[in-house]
Amino acid sequence: MASLTLIEAGPASAASNRLANGKKLTAGHCIVDRAGTSKEAKFCVGKYYNINLYYKRKICWSWQTKGHIAGPSAFVQVAKNGDVGFYQYSGGRRLWHSKTSKFRGAALVVGSHLYGKAILAVDTGKAFWTFKSCH
Repeated sequence: MASLTLIEAGPASAASNRLANGKKLTAGHCIVDRAGTSKEAKFCVGKYYNINLYYKRKICWSWQTKGHIAGPSAFVQVAKNGDVGFYQYSGGRRLWHSKTSKFRGAALVVGSHLYGKAILAVDTGKAFWTFKSCH
């Protein structure tokens, strides 16, 4: 059975493992689970229009825009329907999204899985759906 420790939502910069619905995770910031241990999982928005899922201090999944664009305005945000989107800037185009659309009010959660995986998921408190995982 999988185990995931969920903590109360707080500012993403406070090293919480959750990003509340509607809040922004901006370039250079991460959400983190089990910070300080060898099995730490974290999801970060990079400064070069990239998003990364780390596990055991290594990138295990990454997405980056094509071309050589950089800037501090990129962000990740969970829409009201639970779709996680990565945006170029406020009001700018959506660069990537999770295609999770039936999870109204969901938060984005990163977790360290007991069986040797990192997970990235949306969680409503009643429904939980993992859309990325890696070893």
